Amino acid sequence: MKKIINYSDLSPKYSLSENKEITRWTLMLPGAGCAYSKTSGGCTMCGFGNSTNKYTHGHLFWSIIFESMYLLAEKQTILAKPKELFVYNGGSFWNDEEIPLKFQDYLCKQIANSYSINRLFIENRCEYIREDKIEKSLRILNGKRLSIGIGLESQDDYVRNQLIKKGLSKKLFEDKVKIIKDFGVESVVYIFLKPLGLSEKDALAEVLNSIKYALSLNVTEINLSCAFIQKNTKMVDEFYNGNFKPPTLWTILEIIEEIRKNNWPVLIGGFTDEPPPIAIPENCPECSPFIYQAIEQYRQTRVLGKIPNCACKSI
Repeated sequence: MKKIINYSDLSPKYSLSENKEITRWTLMLPGAGCAYSKTSGGCTMCGFGNSTNKYTHGHLFWSIIFESMYLLAEKQTILAKPKELFVYNGGSFWNDEEIPLKFQDYLCKQIANSYSINRLFIENRCEYIREDKIEKSLRILNGKRLSIGIGLESQDDYVRNQLIKKGLSKKLFEDKVKIIKDFGVESVVYIFLKPLGLSEKDALAEVLNSIKYALSLNVTEINLSCAFIQKNTKMVDEFYNGNFKPPTLWTILEIIEEIRKNNWPVLIGGFTDEPPPIAIPENCPECSPFIYQAIEQYRQTRVLGKIPNCACKSI
């Protein structure tokens, strides 16, 4: 990964659509913060509000600030010729109270005029995915690909809304996936491994069930989010009390084996974010560094690196 400035980086990633390794540009913008988190307390594992509050204190910046941030970062990415731009703002890109409407349009225009970027990825809660938003973005993008990330987390209503506290009905999710598909836009669905309240074994089973459910709706791509611990979350309290720890790397490797066996369009998310986690998925100190390398190789090339034979697997 090449860190450009503190909100922008370039990294090699495997593209499922292009079936090869490409360069991805990631832009992390200080939006006004997730509206759902502000009104409900948010999801039990999410600590991204810590970052948005650090920079914006929950207020909406003017579009010119975001435009200036984009241009500054773009100047330092041109030589790398990134194929994709992934935008994260710790909430919903199409919520006009989190990201200015003028900047939403500005970003699409910039991508439409980019000579290297052919895919724009943004995240939204389902309530902000509307036909008029999709139609307008596609018109401005002028043929460039649009991907919309949605946090489903789990196909099980209890796990999703009681354990994770997502505040999302299955019907609304299915309706929005259909709208996205009808417009020819790509849907990228997040599934979460090991929320509070599930054992390692149950968490593994739930992830596999959720992957199968999402694929039955013909989503374009699935991103597996593996639990890590961030400050000021409901999850961190249970971690410090000794009642919860992130999944083991062995569990993640089991999921990768199922992905490879079934040729599922599933990618493995990173184990770090902003703010930096306190704890991440791990095994014992002897094998963890080698498995981190093997999984990172898989993220970049779709080929899993060498896995050590360690006694901690039986434990």
